[in-house]
Amino acid sequence: MRLSCEVDVVNRLLPSHNVRKAKRGCHAQVSLGRKPAASASRSGSQLFLMVCTAKDRNGAKYVIKNNVSQVFAKFVNEGKATIRFREPEEDLCLSRADPLQLKSLLSLVRAGAQGQDLDRVTLSSLAPASTKQVEKPRTELTVTSRKEYPVTSRFPASLEVLTVHSCGMKRLDPRILHLSRIHTLDLSLNALTSLPDDWGRLSCVSTLILTDNQLSEIPSALWKSQLCETIAVLDVRNNHIATIPLQICELHKLACLRLDNNGFDSLPPTIGKLTNLKELAVAQNKIKVLPAGFAQLRLENLDVSDNPFDLSVEGVTGEERLVFPTLMECVARAIRKYRIPYTEEDLFPQLFHYLAAARQCWCGNFCFTCSARYFSHVSLRHLVSNSYSASPGITTAPIEGFLCSQHCLTRFKNNPRAYWRN
Repeated sequence: MRLSCEVDVVNRLLPSHNVRKAKRGCHAQVSLGRKPAASASRSGSQLFLMVCTAKDRNGAKYVIKNNVSQVFAKFVNEGKATIRFREPEEDLCLSRADPLQLKSLLSLVRAGAQGQDLDRVTLSSLAPASTKQVEKPRTELTVTSRKEYPVTSRFPASLEVLTVHSCGMKRLDPRILHLSRIHTLDLSLNALTSLPDDWGRLSCVSTLILTDNQLSEIPSALWKSQLCETIAVLDVRNNHIATIPLQICELHKLACLRLDNNGFDSLPPTIGKLTNLKELAVAQNKIKVLPAGFAQLRLENLDVSDNPFDLSVEGVTGEERLVFPTLMECVARAIRKYRIPYTEEDLFPQLFHYLAAARQCWCGNFCFTCSARYFSHVSLRHLVSNSYSASPGITTAPIEGFLCSQHCLTRFKNNPRAYWRN
């Protein structure tokens, strides 16, 4: 039984002697087993826990039977645990371990400490570790050309940061989808046209950079998988994305969104739901007006330069559309209001495309064709706390919004600058 992890050995007597622990933990191989046959005659079948590091490949050995006073496993699902020994008076702090392997090791340690029979369990031979076994696993990899790309070799399973530039990649390598520890994935300067819907074990990605590719849409996997709870930085500059989907507003942890130079002409009306968004870049697109939800954002940095803002429009139009909603309108509003999940196969085509045109009233309700449209202007200075970039002479931006009922229309006319929710 072997486990690769970070190990920190803490001597519990040091504080009583007013001595501070000097060194920090290091990468190690932890093995549970018995000594080789040569020494078995002297020590019997005694069970040991051996910790091998790069500085001590022979390893430090700890007796298990009747020598483990406590096992702290509250954070075992995060790959962390602590084993407390009676002699010597030390705590073995394990971290960055595979949770499943760590659970197996702790289970055997508990059984061995209680003197249970482990003869049927395959244990390790406590031989000195090799250099490869104790070297620190690689956590970062940068590939900048096709020659450097690992075609015949595997990606290290311990990778946390992967950068693949200028490799002409047209589709995502399936091997990358199995790197469960990656939190930063940079696939810039390639030829990606699409990304898979199933991202496999990539459940920890917080930074995704896809600039300078040939993407025509934002990958739906971002909101259909666990990534919707982890993505904080999304960079898709310099692609061919014509539409920003409503579902992107489900990425609640998104703090930085860069959409420069894509060619889309509008932002989702529900963009105000991105409450954690601090940086937004939408320069060099075809945006004429911003959605009303834009005013709900609390941005620190904003870039809206090189967009053809239309500052000539202002006022309310389409009041005659505020009639009793159709059955289609009622169904669509209910699906949006209660966040009912659906796919294209679940609905008939007219309703599916109707839902894609959802608009959000300032009261928080959704509306579609049965709505009044209004235009207003907002100061860019009021939208950000630090800095903003805009085309020369532009200090305000046009805001487009929709009102779902006569009640909301009346409230808006009384105070156009107010914002309310039901």
